Amino acid sequence: MDRKTELMEFVKEELLHGRKSDLRDDEDLLSAGIIDSLGILQLVGFVEKRYGVQVPDEDVVYENFHSIRALADYLGRN
Repeated sequence: MDRKTELMEFVKEELLHGRKSDLRDDEDLLSAGIIDSLGILQLVGFVEKRYGVQVPDEDVVYENFHSIRALADYLGRN
């Protein structure tokens, strides 16, 4: 399973509890109200644990976390 798919599954299962099955990888998670600040923290925790990376506070910004695609791109760069 690639990163985008893993991230998508985490968001769907853990943050949305299966409520939105048609989530797109380019959908704006924050503007659409799909996740909030607590959801971002949960997503950071998942990323750090699953991929063994440390996400510095300064990297937890809209540009890196607004969509599944943006987060996967961020992980690919770091």
